[in-house]
Amino acid sequence: MHQHKMSARFVFDGAVFMSSEMNLLEDFKRDTHPDKVKSEYIGEHGHTAWLPLVRKIKQQIATDPTLTPEYPPILGIPEFTRRATELALGKDSPAIMESRVFGVQTVGCTGAVHLGAELLRSCYCSSSSWNSLVLVGTFKAAGIEDVHHYRYWDAESNGVCVENMVHDLENAPERCMVDLFASGHRPTGAELSQENWKRVAEVMVVRSHKHEIEDTFYPKYHTFTHSSGI
Repeated sequence: MHQHKMSARFVFDGAVFMSSEMNLLEDFKRDTHPDKVKSEYIGEHGHTAWLPLVRKIKQQIATDPTLTPEYPPILGIPEFTRRATELALGKDSPAIMESRVFGVQTVGCTGAVHLGAELLRSCYCSSSSWNSLVLVGTFKAAGIEDVHHYRYWDAESNGVCVENMVHDLENAPERCMVDLFASGHRPTGAELSQENWKRVAEVMVVRSHKHEIEDTFYPKYHTFTHSSGI
């Protein structure tokens, strides 16, 4: 009987996702101090809080006789992707009105990131984002080892340093994808103003027209914030 060793590409290595931030979460769980605080949607009893609308929709889905547990279309449920793009871009977006938008339904946010990463060679992520930990692991799982970080947070001003960010985007390597946090930046809470977004957009437009770089927006918390930017 022959034994075949599974390729390392298909073996989950939890160590990839362990970092100082992840260890901090584990330390928090072990901390017995009665006044410890965690900035998440958790109630007094330590359970994740349900948004009323989410609870309502789940109940509607469970009792809707028209829904069946069949496989969805290969690109996802058309009505879902249509509504999702309208939420992200605005129902009156010229791109939507001109049928220049295409949506694909994936398994969770990292599923979408992995799908896009399959087409890329290198990536630029925010240096100050908690989600970059997950994104970097997803990119590497898709075979992208060339992952960089553009500067975002400035500790001295306690805000975004758009000068550093623009400089890094102007000098990003060709054929890379730039991940832009649309709103609700974790963990800093600092977001680009409309003027700052215009500066970032100018760089992205110039370089994308030269086919040097592409951009993706990460709107994970788009509906939970009142961003002054996008």
